[in-house]
Amino acid sequence: MSTFLMIQAATDGAVLGEAPVTSIFHGMLGQGILPIIVLALIVVALFAHAGLKWALWLAAAVAVQIAIGILAFDAPWVGLLHAANAFTVLALAEVGAYAVAHAPAYVPHAKASMRPAT
Repeated sequence: MSTFLMIQAATDGAVLGEAPVTSIFHGMLGQGILPIIVLALIVVALFAHAGLKWALWLAAAVAVQIAIGILAFDAPWVGLLHAANAFTVLALAEVGAYAVAHAPAYVPHAKASMRPAT
């Protein structure tokens, strides 16, 4: 929440002690790179025949995360939801990656070369 208040104050003309480079990097990472990674996970889930449900849930959570981040500039208290949803994104990414990595254990027609490392 404080980051969104800081950015809102800067746009209103307040002078900050230092440039919010980390905020800019956070926005570029979240709006540019993370959706590409999620799309790659969806493609991998399609080829692995496992984890597609989790990858699609992750794509929805990332879309919500981006929307909350954009809305938080007008209402900084929404930044709390942005932080809470970040844990949802993390959990869905972990579950989806686990489902894809362990696909041969659950999918009978998966290739033997797709066995997870032990």
